[in-house]
Order: sequence, then C-alpha cells, then structure tokens
Amino acid sequence: MDDSKDILLEIREEIKKLDGKITFLQDCIFSMKNELDLLKKSKIQENYFTRLTKIADDNLIKFLDNRPKDCAILDYCTTMIEKGVLKILRTLMEKGEEAALLKIEKYMKFSNSEAALKACPNHDCLGNVGDTFKLLKELIIDSRELSLRYLEELNVLDQEVNLTEENVAKLNNLLAPLSNVLRLKILKTLNDGAKFYTQMEEQTGIKAGHLSFHVEKLKDAGYVIQQDKKYMITLKGRKALNLISRMNKELSI
Repeated sequence: MDDSKDILLEIREEIKKLDGKITFLQDCIFSMKNELDLLKKSKIQENYFTRLTKIADDNLIKFLDNRPKDCAILDYCTTMIEKGVLKILRTLMEKGEEAALLKIEKYMKFSNSEAALKACPNHDCLGNVGDTFKLLKELIIDSRELSLRYLEELNVLDQEVNLTEENVAKLNNLLAPLSNVLRLKILKTLNDGAKFYTQMEEQTGIKAGHLSFHVEKLKDAGYVIQQDKKYMITLKGRKALNLISRMNKELSI
C-alpha cells in the first residue's frame, strides 16, 4: 500500500515537472511570436522611413535648386526648412504620426502666415516650401493606412484554423475540380457570358474530348451548368473564381 502511495507521489511530481516544462515552452513560443511580429513591423517601418526620407530629401533638393540666388534671407530660410524637415522625421520616428502631423501643421501655418508673406520676397519659392510640408503630411497620413493593413494582416494570421477531417474532405471536393489550369480557363471564359460548346473551344483553345472532360468535372462540382445548349458559370463558380483571384493577390507577397 505504501509503495502505491510512493508511486502516486512520484507520478504527481513528474506531472508537475512536465506542466512546468509545457508552460515554459508555451511562454517561449508566445515570446518568439511577439518578437517575430515586432521584427516584421520594424521591417515595414524601416522600409517606410527610408522611402519617406528619400522623398523628403528629393523635395528639399527641388526647393534648394529653385531658390532665388539674390534672396536677402536665403541662408536663414534654407536652414529653417532643412531643420524643420529633419525635426518632423525625427518626431515621426520617436513619437509617432500624430505628433509629427502637429509639427507639420505649425510649419504649414507659418509658411502661409502674413509674416512669412511679408518676409519672403519670392512667393513661388514660398509655395515650394509649403509643398514640401504638404507632401510630408500626405505621406504620413498614408502611413496610417500602412499600419492598419499591417494590423489586419496580423489579425488574419492569428485567426484560428478550424480544419476538422470533415472540413478537409469538403474542401477537397470544392478545390479538386479547380486545381487545373484548363478548368480555370473555362471558368474565366464563361465568366464573360454564356457560351456554346464551339465558342468555348474557340476561346479556350481546348479541343474535343479534353474540353468535354473538364466541363463535366466543373458541372459535377456545381461550378458550371448547361441550359439550351449553352454553358454558363453558376453563382458558386463566380464565387470560386473571385476567391482564387483574391488568394492570388494575398499570397503574391
């Protein structure tokens, strides 16, 4: 009896150790996932900041090239614009989009103020200054959409995959008839409108028995029907074609 108790105690201890190892592994996996997500986000942001900096630099060069050389406030104005752009980029990287947009608004407000109009002898040059800040504003607003797309992408990846054996069998029945380039060609042709058999032959380039074989497979799956000697794509077929098109876009990263 005592031996049985000892064995049970040993088993419990082993289970506790195993639970601890499983918890540790789960924590590691969760931590790795977070690190990968952050790495991915960092890479997207890095590419975006590189692009933004290049565009800002190109616009500064445009501004510098078009300055009137005899301007009395040339050096002061140039220094202010260059520092302004750098401050905006730094604010964007350190504090985010909202803070950067607030700083841009201040510069845009100043460039449109009466004081700036009085001080600047060349309104075309002042217009170039305004355009530089305006472009930065548009690009930063675009970055919001980039962030949203990134979050949507993560949400999609985080969604639970619910594939039971029954679901897999159903999916196989749905996908198998579509896993053929000739059948996709037929669906694409019928998506433009109902066709006679000879028209399908002509437009798809698939001849005789081959065409008949593939059309029958699509009919069996409910993607195509035949009425009054004409072949038509069904609603199910259209949905399948649209999903394939979307899948192509999503996976072509």
